[in-house]
Amino acid sequence: MSATPTDAEALLGGDRLSLAEFASRLIVPLRNNLVARPWGGPKIWDFKGLRPPPDRPETIGEAFEIAAFDSDAEAKAYPSLIRLQDGSTVSLPSLLAKHGDAILGSAFVSRFGRCFPLLPKVLDVKELLSVQGHPAGNVEVYIIIDADPGATIGLGFNVDLDPEPFKARLKAGLKRQGDLLELLGEAADQHGLQQRLSPWLAARDSHSSELEGSLPIKPGDWSAAARILDDLKQAYWDVLGRLNAIPVAAGQVVYNATPKRVVAERGCSIGAEVHALGNPARREILALEIRRPGPTFRAWDNVRFPLRAVDVDAAIEALSLASTAPDEFLVEPAPIEGRAGVFVSVDCEFFRIEHLRPSAARPVEIPTEPPHCLHVLAGEVRVAHADGSELGQLVRGDSAIVPVGVGAYVATTLSARTEIIKVSLPMGASG
Repeated sequence: MSATPTDAEALLGGDRLSLAEFASRLIVPLRNNLVARPWGGPKIWDFKGLRPPPDRPETIGEAFEIAAFDSDAEAKAYPSLIRLQDGSTVSLPSLLAKHGDAILGSAFVSRFGRCFPLLPKVLDVKELLSVQGHPAGNVEVYIIIDADPGATIGLGFNVDLDPEPFKARLKAGLKRQGDLLELLGEAADQHGLQQRLSPWLAARDSHSSELEGSLPIKPGDWSAAARILDDLKQAYWDVLGRLNAIPVAAGQVVYNATPKRVVAERGCSIGAEVHALGNPARREILALEIRRPGPTFRAWDNVRFPLRAVDVDAAIEALSLASTAPDEFLVEPAPIEGRAGVFVSVDCEFFRIEHLRPSAARPVEIPTEPPHCLHVLAGEVRVAHADGSELGQLVRGDSAIVPVGVGAYVATTLSARTEIIKVSLPMGASG
């Protein structure tokens, strides 16, 4: 006698009743799809309501909220998992590959394929991220959940740049990193080197003499090492000094896209501007990042060790190199007429971001729409049909996909304050 299949096996096996029930409710991935990064911090654990295990590093940099796009290397490496009623789990990419039409609808699949073409993440930024760019069309939005006082992010060049001299400056800095490693020898502890150099680099007025005796450098090699270190510090601050340092605080929306003024002046495509999230002062930032899947090109890694892959030419080719101003990236959510508790911050050709703010006296109503995702930044919410039949409950740190079969629904707050980010894909956009 064969064993009863698990819910996951039934779904993937094509059980019609299981699929019909699954496709008519919120799809809520596990909230622990966390990835350690050298620039990460501890705030994300509290936001997710999780406790860091003793054997897990606290420097978690990213939580992949919804990852179901196997053409993207990162999304494929960290796919979203769904826990079903019997405790079995199934990956979201495998479900969409098998049942995309039933879950997402034939019109959505025809446009985007059997996948979810967004890669939303929660970022916990304690150290500086690399100076980077993305291909045209890969704009990003950062919705600040929490930030230490005085926190800033690097976004957009503050001067017009000539690409060739700037590339030469970056490559010279990378070479000096290699020179330092050569001087230290093959047995150098690069992680230890990073821990020692990071605060020294961030202290703008510090001198290489302050490091003498704390690095494994032979006395006879110190003068050469000092020249390399001074060159690296100058490169570190030269590059950061060309970026806008934008102050951020909880509740802000930062839209990283080539300003319309620059597009008009230069005739370039819209894309993400140069960015280095975080700040040398290590003031921590927690943010929901909305982006499409796609590659990241590092132009400069802020003298980080161990060395990571950097592609100066590809990064500079992807960037506009035009001067920008901080206020060109800041967006204030605006109320939508006739839709109480609903605000819109970004509505572009790539995605639309709405802020749902139900109150105790006023639920938020969402009409029937194509599949979209929800991200709860504050509070607790009950999602139900207009007739009161429940679709699911979400709390701070949860994300969900709303399948096509859900139709219209109502979001009712279960706490004093609730903030839900709703992200949808214009059906006329290119996939």
